[in-house]
Amino acid sequence: MKAVITSEEFYTQGGCNACQPFTMATYDLTFEDGTITSLEELDMASLMMALAQKNQWRQSYVEDDFDDILIYQKGDRKIAVKETPRKITFQTQKEKKTFDKKNCDLTALFAQVNEISTGLFNLEKTEFEVKPLEK
Repeated sequence: MKAVITSEEFYTQGGCNACQPFTMATYDLTFEDGTITSLEELDMASLMMALAQKNQWRQSYVEDDFDDILIYQKGDRKIAVKETPRKITFQTQKEKKTFDKKNCDLTALFAQVNEISTGLFNLEKTEFEVKPLEK
């Protein structure tokens, strides 16, 4: 599967006179069938959510003692996702994989996304293409 990530950078204000304008980027992921989805961030959690939703994985949340845990489910397969400020962990009954939450190296990020999507979600490999920021 192929997916193109496009982005736009723009200036916005915080909404009050005391707030300084700041730069903000938005990201869209377009699949080869023309389906477009917005990404919250250009990170593993957002990319995995887009791929899972595209492939009809349902989402729910459960709480343990301290955290909300995102559960992806398709049929009787379940994958739990726990996030900390710096790490993200994907876990099935048999496997557990932990990664840095943010990765500035897009090639490494896409490799990690494909590792999770093909290994745990049984999805086909995704070829990501990034189009430069538009100003």
